This record gives sequence, structure tokens and C-alpha cells, in this order.
Amino acid sequence: MHLYRELRRRQQFGRVIKVAVSGIGSMGRGIALQLRSMHGMEPAILINRTVEHAVDAWLTAGVARDEIVVSDDPRLLQIGVEQGLACVCREVGSAMEVKEIEVLVEATGTVGHGARSVLGAINAGKHVVVMNAELDATIGCYLAERARQQGVVYGYVDGDHPGVLMRILEWVDLHGFEIVAAVSCWDSLDVRATPDSAMQRAARMKTSPHVACSFMDGTKMNLVNAVISNATGLVPECRGMHGVETTLKNAVRDFGSLLGKPGVVDYTLGGDFGGGAFVIGRCSDWERVGHYFDYLKQEYGPDYLFFRPYHLCHLEAPLSVAEAVIYREPTVAPIGAPVADVIAIAKKDLEPGEVLDEIGGVSFYGQIDTVERAREFVPCGLASGAVIVRPVAADEPIPRDAVEFSTGNYGLNLRCLQETLFSTFQPTPSHVYA
Repeated sequence: MHLYRELRRRQQFGRVIKVAVSGIGSMGRGIALQLRSMHGMEPAILINRTVEHAVDAWLTAGVARDEIVVSDDPRLLQIGVEQGLACVCREVGSAMEVKEIEVLVEATGTVGHGARSVLGAINAGKHVVVMNAELDATIGCYLAERARQQGVVYGYVDGDHPGVLMRILEWVDLHGFEIVAAVSCWDSLDVRATPDSAMQRAARMKTSPHVACSFMDGTKMNLVNAVISNATGLVPECRGMHGVETTLKNAVRDFGSLLGKPGVVDYTLGGDFGGGAFVIGRCSDWERVGHYFDYLKQEYGPDYLFFRPYHLCHLEAPLSVAEAVIYREPTVAPIGAPVADVIAIAKKDLEPGEVLDEIGGVSFYGQIDTVERAREFVPCGLASGAVIVRPVAADEPIPRDAVEFSTGNYGLNLRCLQETLFSTFQPTPSHVYA
């Protein structure tokens, strides 16, 4: 709550946090609009390769067209921000030269382009907050370490499932419970979904068919659970996790009968959870917890469910911006070497010569696994553009030696750096719940 008061004070005394948002798609646009409604912070520059989308976001926010500066000249952007004008550019590097910008929000959903933007911001001394599970699950550990070395914050947003789960996890851990499971709630799963079958959902979400398909085939869910896994040390118990069909009333019992050990990430399917998330915490202390929880009409224990019935991605993302500047802390960030990865699974029989399309396409879907079990397979975030060199059957993980990666793959180069870094160096983790 003190964060809200500090933001009000910043508004009152003219110390507003100025933010650049990169990627004005469905979520980036929502974050920009929400930032404009917050106390103590504001979107100063919107960055998008198609500048018309960024201009349209400013117009939607009520800005007159003649008050919008469109330029990749850092000097013009600097003047525009100083005068309080709405600014738009194509290149992140141009925005990072504006001294008033304190935070970059990266929301492109890309790995290579997103990584260039993030590293450019880190090198410019700016904090970074990402809503980009594809990027964070693939090379987030490397980016977080680079940010630490530069003395800036790198982290994932509040509001999306990783941020919601981290809030609950820290609360449950603080109150002395052992973490049994961190669980995101999803309505359905169809690994055979394609962009064509995702058209209606895409229209409802106001996003692309590929993005909608990545939700339907489970790739997005596996990616966001890898984000929380690498930020906590919690691991998937099996490839793709269990995915429990249950209800709020029966979740503790159903997970308890299935899980072999505590300290896992997983998900529910269907049920009455809506867009929520929950943590199952364990405490056998009857005098401290059991007796009082019985009195407070909670479950009998020793396992208890701590549930939040919604996640509000764009609405709460600005809170992570504020925490980065005010507390110099990320809401969610990798704690060191990766513990989970998301690998590409063939969505159909793949033959030599086929080029893998993008996430949410027709070639592959993603499933989480531990880094040890995932080591020989193609990371989901790096699969796009790779050429199949030997057959892979549908629903089989795609081996690394079954593909040839495109030359000049920036994301792959950074992934190699990440693997090299953490083969010889292990930072001290700040949170471990496993």
C-alpha cells in the first residue's frame, strides 16, 4: 500500500516516472493506456515498427494528432518528452537516449528483437520490465544477470500469471508455509490448434491468430510457468506438467493425490477458477495454523489453498514499473541458472526440408520440462525458422540434432552465452521455494 502513496506523492511533486513501451500490440497498447491513467507515472514514448499502431494508441488515449511527435531522432524525442508531448518511434535505441526515460516495458512477444531492445535499455542504464514470456523463458536468466551487472532492474510484470503467483508465493512463504505447488488456471487445451482454428478467439482477444493459438495449444501456459519456475526454483514434475481437471473445492485433494513431492509448478484445466491462480501451502502446526484456520473456516490442513480469482495483465503491469524505480526490485525475475525450459514438440509429422513456423503456428507447440531433461531438445523460443533435417513424429520433442538453425540467429547466440555463463558461474539466488 505504501507504493500507492509514494506514487501519489510523485504525482503531487512532479517526479513522475517516464516510461517507454515497446510493442504496441494487444498488451502493449493496454499497458500504455493504463500507464496514462496512473498516478506518478506516464507513458512518454511508444515504440513500434508500424508507427501507425502507436499513433492510434495515443489517439485512443485522447491525445490530439498535432500533439504527437513521430521521429527516430533522439534530439526531437528529447524535446518532445521535455515538453510533455506524446512521442512515437520505431527504434528502441532512439528512445533510450532520452534521459528522462527511466523504464522500458518490453511487450513485443519476440525473442530476438525483444532481446536487442532489452539489452539496449540495460546498456543505457534503464530498468526493464517485460511482458514477454517467450523471451524470459528462453534467455531471461542471461538478461537478468546482465541487468544486475549494470546495476539496473530486469523483471517480469505483475498482473500476468507469473506476477500473480509470485505475490502469493512470497506471502505464503513469509507466513511459514512450505510451498507444495504454484498453479495457474486455464480453461482448455488443444495441442492441435492452428491459427485458422484460433480466428474467433483472436478476434475476441483483439490479437493475432498466432498469439491466440499459442494460448489454445498450451504453449503460452508452459512459457509463463517456466518464468515462475526460473524465478523460484519450483519445477515441473513431468514434461508438460500434470494439468489437473478439478474445482476450487477439490483442488487441494486432487493435487495432493497426484503430486509425488512438494515444490512444483502446474496448472488446472476447466473448473470454476476463471482466470485465477493459486498456491498450495503446507503447515502441520495445529496450534499456530490448524486451529485458527479451522476457526476461520479454511480447509482442515495440513495443505491449504491460497487463491486469487483473476489476473489483470495490463492493469497491474505498471506496479512493476513503480517497484523497479522506487524499490529497485523486480516483481519476478530469474534467480540464477535456469531450472526449467520450454521445448518444441512436433504438432504434426515433420519431414526433412520443412521450416518451422512461429510460436502458435502449425509446426510445433511448447511444453515445459526441467533443464536436465530438456537439454537435448530445441527450445520453443528458438524454434522458428529452423529447418528439419530428419523426420520427427507428431507429439515427439524435436531434438537439437534434427534441425539446422538459421544463420545470424540473435536469440540463439544469446542462448549460447546463457548456457556458457551458467556452466561456470552460479549467482546467489534471492528466492528458492523448492
